[in-house]
Amino acid sequence: MYFKNSVAAIIVIFAIIFGTKTFFSNLVHVGYNDNLTVAERIKPLGQVYLEGDIDVNAIKAPVKTAAKARSGEEVYTSVCASCHAVGVLSAPKFGNKADWAPRVKRGIADLVKVAITGTGAMPPKGTCMDCSDDELKAAIEHMIK
Repeated sequence: MYFKNSVAAIIVIFAIIFGTKTFFSNLVHVGYNDNLTVAERIKPLGQVYLEGDIDVNAIKAPVKTAAKARSGEEVYTSVCASCHAVGVLSAPKFGNKADWAPRVKRGIADLVKVAITGTGAMPPKGTCMDCSDDELKAAIEHMIK
């Protein structure tokens, strides 16, 4: 009786092992082939050229076109208005002479410097990283009118 039960238990264990192996072998692709040759898969990402290998005079630098400067109103509307229109975190409000008076006393050059570096809750350039110094100056002048 024990022998029959032992044989039955061994058969059940082998059936479970074989079934598990069969089930999981369909999920994992051991011989995965993505139609690339080994050489294509392990080739380097870049190339190194030694002096004299290529003609460096034939390589042309990309031509950079000068972007048209935005007006102070455009910069204010697209970037500054989100805080300066309502005075978020004590930001001086647009056109409010009382808010701007102590700042204007320091001079426009100092205001531009502070706008570039940021102050208090205002991040550098007021988050306008593509704004030039002249565009920031124009935006400040637009706000203090």
